[in-house]
Amino acid sequence: MTTLPIATLTHSIVDLLKEAYDGPPDANSPTWFNDNDPNAGIFGQIKPITAVQASKSADGTGNPGTTVASHVEHLRWSLANANSALRGETYQANWKASWTVTVVDEGEWNRLRDQLRDEYQTISKAIAKQETLESDYLNGVLALIPHAAYHLATIRQIIERIQKS
Repeated sequence: MTTLPIATLTHSIVDLLKEAYDGPPDANSPTWFNDNDPNAGIFGQIKPITAVQASKSADGTGNPGTTVASHVEHLRWSLANANSALRGETYQANWKASWTVTVVDEGEWNRLRDQLRDEYQTISKAIAKQETLESDYLNGVLALIPHAAYHLATIRQIIERIQKS
């Protein structure tokens, strides 16, 4: 049985989160699940989107989960929740609370994108400095990777749909 130092594991987790959120640094960088375009990550996808576009529903319902803004808020909320848990605070299991934002104005959209980046940077630093990870925390930080990848794909699909309409 091979054992890995915790630093190897946390480095891998941070690298995969970086691929989901920041995307690869250039077109020649290898990736594990994302396109090679440096703008392929969540931040690259949402950067050029206006508040009007971020608030536009992919299916016309305006329901949570149908706008880019709702997915960005959901990701921000989940990272903030993970950051709180890593600080020893109580984990908030009410995921419904993460879907309260569907429409934003320009100021709110800029703040939301900045807050998402702040939470992402905070969680990346917190994971990188872990010397041990209890199994619940390990499962939680590992789950951040497929969670981000899922929402990246969904955000891409919403952007594609709203740009066609």
